[in-house]
Amino acid sequence: LSKGPKEKYPFISEVLTEFCKLFSFEGLSFSEALRMFLSTFRLPGEAQCIDRLMESFASRLFEVQLLGHRLEQTQSVEKAMLEPPRDNTDCDSVHANERVGALDPPALTHQPVLPFKNADAAYILSFSTIMLNTDLHNPNMKEERRMTLEQFIRNNRGINDGADLPVEFLTSLYQEIKNDEIKMKADLDDIIMQKGME
Repeated sequence: LSKGPKEKYPFISEVLTEFCKLFSFEGLSFSEALRMFLSTFRLPGEAQCIDRLMESFASRLFEVQLLGHRLEQTQSVEKAMLEPPRDNTDCDSVHANERVGALDPPALTHQPVLPFKNADAAYILSFSTIMLNTDLHNPNMKEERRMTLEQFIRNNRGINDGADLPVEFLTSLYQEIKNDEIKMKADLDDIIMQKGME
């Protein structure tokens, strides 16, 4: 799936794109979506292969985010249209007549789960999260050298189309990864090696 570049392997690139479309990611947090995606295959060791996988993941995730925003706006408009006219008898009669039956502009009622301004932000954070996961759960790394929350936030400054991602969002992501490692799919060699060490 991750073989490239796409100019040389256009068919494989199309397969990867279609594979990513199988994931809805609807209602999932960023880490939940990343876990779901990575659970379906073994992450390759080559940086360029990981790059292509994360780029496709980020594109799909951002597409789902946009679709979610549009659906929420549509539902907001429909709700306003279905609401009965308001009784404004306590208001000034002129303003009341102007207001009866008027539609409120569509508005989002919740903070979106995903705060990305473009797919590049999701792509960069995907790489950063994989690095964080390795850093926090590598048994060979000394505790004092593991990445801190402050370092993680600093490493991801300005990635959201020149702006910062919300601190609350990054803090929650850091804690999720720290408390629950993203376990990569193992291949046969990994299993044999692990059994040999037992």
